[in-house]
Amino acid sequence: METDGFWDIIVTSLQDVYNANGSLAFAAIKPDDISSMLTEELERLREEIMDHKANLGTAGRLVDTCLQNLQTLLSQLQQKEKPRPTGKGAPPSGKYHHEGSSSSAGKVYKRETGGKSKIKSKSKKEGRLFWTSKYNPLEPIVVGSEVAYKLRSRHFEEWIQCEVIKVIGDGIKFDIRDPEPDENNNPGQTFRASYKEILLIPDPSDVPQLTNYVYGNKVLARYPETTTFYPALVVGNKKDGNVRLKFYGEEEVNKETEVERRLVLPFPEK
Repeated sequence: METDGFWDIIVTSLQDVYNANGSLAFAAIKPDDISSMLTEELERLREEIMDHKANLGTAGRLVDTCLQNLQTLLSQLQQKEKPRPTGKGAPPSGKYHHEGSSSSAGKVYKRETGGKSKIKSKSKKEGRLFWTSKYNPLEPIVVGSEVAYKLRSRHFEEWIQCEVIKVIGDGIKFDIRDPEPDENNNPGQTFRASYKEILLIPDPSDVPQLTNYVYGNKVLARYPETTTFYPALVVGNKKDGNVRLKFYGEEEVNKETEVERRLVLPFPEK
């Protein structure tokens, strides 16, 4: 079952959400208390509330994923318990029949040959996430997903943008491709990567739900007009969704660079 690989991530993430919300420092604050707070206290309170809001969003996505996995598990268990038709009306040997809902969408067809059953499924194979964060969506990696890949032959903190072209085995290895052609205009290089070597780049549709970074966050961001991600420091967020950054090692002192939010990823720290 393809969803099995996500349970350890879901359990760990739910535990993190529980620990983060077990004791809320702002829960006992009264409206009158706010008027007497210093600027630093108000900023700290705002960050705590934003973190709590992000945790609630993460918990909601985790619950949705749990419900989807449970529904898939229940459907499979029900089909196993469903009695095989016999006598009149039973499908003749060697013919195709479907096991599942009566609708055509998502049907699984099995050929009864007495030997190994050949199964065809329209569902996408899903890969697992290793690096998770409240600043990035918690969703599976599938063929077509955009990821940042840590190059093994270069500096540890240099990553390039790639596209997943195959999910392998139990979903912790992938074939990925550099979409950029080389200097001779040949197709981009392909790599075999583990889930510890890639970071999921959010889909554009996820951007409105993404949590804003706070000042001082260390991130990986794609440098403008390149497909390479470098470490950077967050210095602010703009109303249009872009993130203001200072890239580490920038030659121009105090230079700020704006980068599209979905191309600013949480730094993978253990």
